[in-house]
Amino acid sequence: MTDADRVNSITVRPVAPGDEELLLKVYKSSRGDDLRGLGWDEERISEFLGMQYEAQQHFHESEYQRANDEIILLTGEPAGRLIVERREYEIRCIDVVLLPEHRNNGVGAFLISRLQDEARRENKPLRLQVIRFSRAVNLFERAGFVRTSETGTHFQMEWTP
Repeated sequence: MTDADRVNSITVRPVAPGDEELLLKVYKSSRGDDLRGLGWDEERISEFLGMQYEAQQHFHESEYQRANDEIILLTGEPAGRLIVERREYEIRCIDVVLLPEHRNNGVGAFLISRLQDEARRENKPLRLQVIRFSRAVNLFERAGFVRTSETGTHFQMEWTP
């Protein structure tokens, strides 16, 4: 598949009832490497990540009530999740996660570029938070995001038109 074909085959659809198993799989696929590094076994990691996923879901439901929660599709097949909240003063990318087999092939860069195009049209900053040890930090920096603040675990990043 060429890059043009790949880009043309990227779509999104709203999260729907019945997507829970997929959403949990997407979540777990992007986390746990740190726990493996501590010597945790896979069953313990899975259980822990399941609890973290539930906590994240509750947090998103309370903090991002107007967010668009979407399944990323590549040639019609689920490839990840994108959560974006469009606010009066910013576009907030809450989460963008791809399943491992869809990483590093331009899908994430395309989705971020599309959000940047929207931010440019709306003349709003595009903001996000990323785990500081995530490989996605490089993607965001290549796309022109700058770190605006940090905690022990996360970077706050922003792109302005």
